[in-house]
Amino acid sequence: MRDASAQTLFARAFRAPCARRRIARARADARASADTTVDGPFASPAKNASYAASMSTAGRRDARARLAGATTYGLVVSYDGGAYRGFQRQGGDAKTIQDELERALMRLCGCDRETLRVGGSGRTDAGVHATRQYAHFYSPKDLGDDAARCRRAMNGMLPSDVRVVEFFRPHAMFHSRYHATRKTYRYALDARETPSVFTRRYAHACGWRSFDVDAVRAACEYFVGTHDFRSFANTSREKPMYDREDAAAYANTTRTIHRCDVSETPDGLIVIEFQGDGFLYRQVRNMVGALLVVASGKEKPEWIATLLAARDRRLAPTAASARGLFLADVEYPPEMLVHDENWDRFDDDDA
Repeated sequence: MRDASAQTLFARAFRAPCARRRIARARADARASADTTVDGPFASPAKNASYAASMSTAGRRDARARLAGATTYGLVVSYDGGAYRGFQRQGGDAKTIQDELERALMRLCGCDRETLRVGGSGRTDAGVHATRQYAHFYSPKDLGDDAARCRRAMNGMLPSDVRVVEFFRPHAMFHSRYHATRKTYRYALDARETPSVFTRRYAHACGWRSFDVDAVRAACEYFVGTHDFRSFANTSREKPMYDREDAAAYANTTRTIHRCDVSETPDGLIVIEFQGDGFLYRQVRNMVGALLVVASGKEKPEWIATLLAARDRRLAPTAASARGLFLADVEYPPEMLVHDENWDRFDDDDA
């Protein structure tokens, strides 16, 4: 996985040839600042340095050249992922959320998908749902100020299991992936002896064995903080990291979990909520898989600490099913979610 600090917060498309030297210079400055403390919205000093470089006069000039007159728009999308192969377009016959969004946006904006450059706040696995997933795109034409009209138009073209809940005009440099500061995932479990037929598509049924909620709460505490989550990460090819020849490229498996809460709903579900600065591939489902072992009494809560210390995917159990997982929300620097008409105006523009 390529480190976000190496990419900085710059989008790779719309690069004007005259801007490449400034981009390279800004990236070099960001790398040079990576080992120093840089204030900013991100937990990583390297990301804060990249963010500062992108928001500098030189960074904004480069962004203006790349956009080439296009307008940036943002979406908040909710979907039932049961019929989809995840968010990101995969090509071929794979049905994805991005494909559905692009079909609607091509009609709304009158352009092709290469111009739109739809991007999401992250990839979701096949079968995973979302209540608030952010996305962005670039329109060659101004869609006007009536965001509600655009939202209604989108929903009129989308299938019934995908909905745009917000349509907004963010900062022109907004990128739903690179500007994300925190993500929240929820995992729903149905631990009743007789699971509800009405939750079978949105909760993992585990009532066929004992479920110790207090043990799960104790185990969740071991996830909170900054840890190496190598034991809970799969590669995109669904192979453990030790099997890959390019394992060095996936070396950064350290993430920060800000909270890991367990609650019980009135209708009998158990919900585990994870909030962190970012998550590795299948990390949440793998963590839930380990929590289910603790819930059954086969392992003690402190076993989670043993798995973290081992840094070995082979020692942790298999992932919990996708159906119980929801991308609940994504957080961004506040300025990125608000349009600024003066973002690309500079004192020497008229010189």
